Parts: sequence; C-alpha cells; structure tokens
Amino acid sequence: MPLPHLALALRGLLLLVTAVASVTLAARSQLVLPDLVLPIVVAGALRTGVSRGGRLGLAAGWLVDLMPPGSSVLGTAALTYAAAGLLAGAGRREGETPFGWVAVVGLGSAVVVAAGRLTVAALSGAAVEWGVLGLRLVLTVVLCAALVPLLVGCEQWLVGRRR
Repeated sequence: MPLPHLALALRGLLLLVTAVASVTLAARSQLVLPDLVLPIVVAGALRTGVSRGGRLGLAAGWLVDLMPPGSSVLGTAALTYAAAGLLAGAGRREGETPFGWVAVVGLGSAVVVAAGRLTVAALSGAAVEWGVLGLRLVLTVVLCAALVPLLVGCEQWLVGRRR
C-alpha cells in the first residue's frame, strides 16, 4: 500500500521545520539539545519499512548537511541518517508497536547517528566532547521514546481518515 501524498508532504514539512529549529536553537542556546530530526526519521521508518526509511533518512541528512553551519564533509549526515533510517525501518512491526520496542529502535538509531558523528570527527581531526555527546545521545533517545509513538499514531490516524 503506497503512502498517501498528504502524509508524505506533512512528513517532509516536519523535517524541514525541525531542521531549521535545530539550527536556530543551537545558535541561540548554550544548552545541549537532542537531535530533533531523528524522531521524524525513526517514526517514518517504523511506519513505512526499510527502503522508505533509508530514503527518508537520506533526505533528512541532506537537510542537516545543507543547514548552516553545515557538515565539515558534505554528505556525511545524509549517509548517517540513511543508516539510521534503514535500521529503524528494519524494526517495523505490523499492528501496534510496543513502547519498549520504540525506545530500543530509537536508541539504536541514535547510536548510529552518534557513531557517524564520531567517525567524521575522528577523520577530520576535530575534538570530541564526550560528555556533550553522551548527554545528547540520552536526550535524543528520550525524545524518540516520547515523540515517535505520537508521530506514528498521528500518521496512522491521518492515513485511516483518508480511506
């Protein structure tokens, strides 16, 4: 069953808004912020499966790469988010998705994104702030556990309503 165009357009708009919000909040705040884009990728991948999750992650990563200040190596965020989308899509289950499973998939996807950032930092010689990285990982997992069930439920409602 193909995903309705309205849900796809809303997911794209949500990705754009969260990518812009991430850049804006990071520029104006000294706080450690969670990854705001990853829950949208995880929710979409859990809803649509591996291949669409990978494509959604790739699109989200391109947005992250192209937002100022951008990535040190263009395309690294796209590959990292694509891998996270593939992983989350592999966690797709038919019917209701248990909360614990959403948390595990969110954790796995957050670890993939953090590992991608660590790899880029190691290859470029950038310093790694381990405390910030760990705190951001924990905050992202908590955000995924809180938002992904809500996003999946909203999308299921939207798709069911359009039938």
